[in-house]
Amino acid sequence: MARKDCQDTEDSNKRIRHRDVTRINDLPLRGQRVLLTPLKREDMVAIAPFFADTSALYYYLPDKLMPRNDEQLRVLMEDWNDGEQNLVFACQYKGRTIGIVSLSDIDFISGNGELGVMISDVEVRGKGFATEAVMLMLDYAFGELRLHRITVRVAPENEASLHLFRKVGFVQEGRMREVMRRRDGYGDLLLFGLLEDEYRIVREEQR
Repeated sequence: MARKDCQDTEDSNKRIRHRDVTRINDLPLRGQRVLLTPLKREDMVAIAPFFADTSALYYYLPDKLMPRNDEQLRVLMEDWNDGEQNLVFACQYKGRTIGIVSLSDIDFISGNGELGVMISDVEVRGKGFATEAVMLMLDYAFGELRLHRITVRVAPENEASLHLFRKVGFVQEGRMREVMRRRDGYGDLLLFGLLEDEYRIVREEQR
């Protein structure tokens, strides 16, 4: 009986996953300035220089995941963006790809997911594009996908990301000590969480 219940839960998760993600992932998510579209090969070409910069990636990925060439980047992105439990969108501004935003490890039964954002175009950093992309993805996650909780993990040194996530309502819940292998040792990650009702309050305050 327990095995049957487990199978029923897995089948239910698959039905929910395909119903929601297939319906939405084919469509762009449009904000005031940015457009989020499913990641394509030409988007990977646009962000490739950023992923070749190990000093920039220091704040985003452990050393073992840092792609060294275009082919490794392609494999990383294809593995990451499975279109079901892991979604990666290109962040576009005026027709050019300026970064990516992701929703990973989606659990449709418990209503959880993990958010990530990266602006690769240095010319537009610090101008609010990451905030707009994050808000679009949160609207999508809590609205269309009906998730309940979103998690982010941020390196303590990444002050820009810390400021962004706190601004949109994320609450620090803990610190994962020495969880990422670095070329100079091990690095910590700060764990943040945001619940749907908390995000609704932030949205109301912005109106």
